[in-house]
Amino acid sequence: MARSQIEDHIRRSIGRALHVLYPTVSDTGALIKPHVWRDRRYVGESGGLVLAWKGMSANLQRADARMRAVYVDFVPYAYGDTDAVALFGNEFAEGLRGAGPSVVTFVLDFPHDAFDEITRTGFVPRLIGRNLHACVITSVDDYLAADPSVHATQIIELLMLQRALANQRRTVSGVELRFQHLLYQSGLLAAYLLEQRMEILSLAPPRRVGEFGHDIDAKVRVRGGTTDIRLGIEVYLQSLGYHRDTIPDYVSRFGLDAMMVVAPRDPWPELAIKFEAREMPARRIVRLNDISSAGGIGVHHLGLSDVINRLGNVAESIDAIWPAAQRSPSEIA
Repeated sequence: MARSQIEDHIRRSIGRALHVLYPTVSDTGALIKPHVWRDRRYVGESGGLVLAWKGMSANLQRADARMRAVYVDFVPYAYGDTDAVALFGNEFAEGLRGAGPSVVTFVLDFPHDAFDEITRTGFVPRLIGRNLHACVITSVDDYLAADPSVHATQIIELLMLQRALANQRRTVSGVELRFQHLLYQSGLLAAYLLEQRMEILSLAPPRRVGEFGHDIDAKVRVRGGTTDIRLGIEVYLQSLGYHRDTIPDYVSRFGLDAMMVVAPRDPWPELAIKFEAREMPARRIVRLNDISSAGGIGVHHLGLSDVINRLGNVAESIDAIWPAAQRSPSEIA
């Protein structure tokens, strides 16, 4: 494969992630820069020569002082097991062994006690001296085969994890709240419900900061039906985390008929266990209009990569509505 093809895919993936995170930045592409790592402590050597990882990075502090940087590197080398473990640690070495020539997406500056949490959220920890990185390792073939929105989702997840754990574990609730308002005000949620063959009776704006409950409340009806359905919409940008408990709480407290979860990964396998433990009948619904075909609480997943694609398709309207959505959480409250 041509190196230029890999670099183009990397640039598009980072660009898609930045456009979703910062839609009011007129030229997010200017944040993306090429780089080369040439340090034997970081990438190793072969035949007495220091190896090189070439890739792209984006320093987000130029757009948002609260954020840091994301890096995506092309790793063409086949490392021996001993060298890889010495350089990167067991987990990262195992990931490279399984991927072969690969693309590595990563963020920096995690405390050492974040090792287990990085692993739990599905990322690969990389130990370099006293530094700990969170990474995604993808074979070159798989990276090029996937749409950039898939990699953009991983970038956003990594950045949210970095902000939560690396920056003194500060909350990401402000970012998530803005994202909720973006989905609501852009019309994306309404359009998606209609696409799922639902009639919208009401769609409330996101809850104020600190209010208990699911993020967005809707009352809908299957198209052509007569039964009103109370739908809760929950939006988060990291792993399922505490939502595995709060989502069943919301269903019980508010008498919901279904939950639509906008998140990076499908939460159903873990939520199913929680619902069963509470003796609450629940099931996964692939399409929202399936809620009318059987009993129990319906749980529907709208993937973050799908949302990113949809936001990209309505980019012009995003610029028009975003100023209201980018108010600080205190202003929204």
